Amino acid sequence: MRKTYFVVLLAALASCQSSTQEETAATSSASAGQEKGQPALGQPRQIQHIVQRTHLFSSPQSPDYFRLVLRGDSITQGQVHFTITTQDGRLIHEEHFPAADLEASLVYEMEGSTVTQEQRAAYILKRMEEFVEPKDFISPAIAPNTPAQTSFVSETAWKKIQANHKAVGFKYLLGKEDGRLLVYDPEQKKAVRYGSFGG
Repeated sequence: MRKTYFVVLLAALASCQSSTQEETAATSSASAGQEKGQPALGQPRQIQHIVQRTHLFSSPQSPDYFRLVLRGDSITQGQVHFTITTQDGRLIHEEHFPAADLEASLVYEMEGSTVTQEQRAAYILKRMEEFVEPKDFISPAIAPNTPAQTSFVSETAWKKIQANHKAVGFKYLLGKEDGRLLVYDPEQKKAVRYGSFGG
């Protein structure tokens, strides 16, 4: 009887060990799949490209961080996350737009009637690299005697920006002709759009 009990106990232990090994193998396989670029359920899409620049904007003493992050399954089908953050980590501007908005102006530089997928992707990355450059900053943000544009801010806000000769404007282009102008508003403690250019 004691011998029979010992054999049953030994069989049960062997079964548990086998089950544990199978579970470990399955876990390792799942981890390996994620490492190969298969995103886990609910996780954000992979990062394709990151660009970060610094420039004086919200403060005349401390430069801010201008950052663009392109996420997606491919460069041409991705989404761009554009942020401006102060030196102390305060987010003062956040915007999302499709990578296609950076590609749209390629039509003005095309030498032929068509472009390849590789050319499209290269152009998007080029636009990201050139998105924030010294020439894109305007000081003062609004020149004296410039007529008020009240499409984005009130006339009172426009005049306040215009009166602040230290205010720095930042301009950038989305799409073919959607030129945008940002300036930091100390009262709202964030960047606001105050004008446009292009079409």
